Amino acid sequence: MNKTLPHTAGRVLETTRRAAFRPVLLLSAAFVAVSAAMIAYLGVASAAGIGFDTAIWIRCSLVLASAIVVLAIAISAARGSRGAWVRLRIVSPIIVTAVVVIVSIPGFLPDWVRLEQAVCGLLLLPVAILVNLPRMSAHFPKTA
Repeated sequence: MNKTLPHTAGRVLETTRRAAFRPVLLLSAAFVAVSAAMIAYLGVASAAGIGFDTAIWIRCSLVLASAIVVLAIAISAARGSRGAWVRLRIVSPIIVTAVVVIVSIPGFLPDWVRLEQAVCGLLLLPVAILVNLPRMSAHFPKTA
């Protein structure tokens, strides 16, 4: 007789989870956009004859790849994947830490690249904080 209760409770859980993940998804998408814009700039500038060090290409490519992975995991977590949420809880702080380390190495990258990398880190920092908040675990109940 109460068959709609679990269905309704599931919808409420889904709605609140999606709302909780909205800022995570927006920040992750911005992370991808900034990283993609940097690769686009490098491509256009290279086509115009400006040369860039291989380290810049590699670092910016790795950041774009990590941004795409973070966004894909965040989308999966927003859809209810507990495993994706756990991966996001682990991966996002690691990437933020890597960005901080790379940005703080003097002379490794030009200042304009370090600035872009810092912006990417600042976009991902709130993601790392939000997904690790205790209230987020309520959206991913453990199964028996």
